[in-house]
Amino acid sequence: KDIPGTSAVSPGSSKECAPDSQSPAGSGEADYCRRILVRDAKGTIREIVLPKGLDLDRPKRTRTSFTAEQLYRLELEFQRCQYVVGRERTELARQLNLSETQVR
Repeated sequence: KDIPGTSAVSPGSSKECAPDSQSPAGSGEADYCRRILVRDAKGTIREIVLPKGLDLDRPKRTRTSFTAEQLYRLELEFQRCQYVVGRERTELARQLNLSETQVR
């Protein structure tokens, strides 16, 4: 049984972390993968394979908590026009006290 939230391939990647004959010193490991051991809730130790580029120490971005009024206005704008850009986006962000990135 796999550990929830883990996978051997990063989302959108078509490369599988399989042995690579071109890996240095014949390690049998793809140069873009790393293996780590994790303990699940039952105490079972599992090995998972992750892309080497995945930064597990980087803190996650905090999710924006929109107010009910902000959600209402954003949903109205989305129904009117699915892509708010330019001056409209800038103005809507200002009115809702949000960044333009949050209004996309």
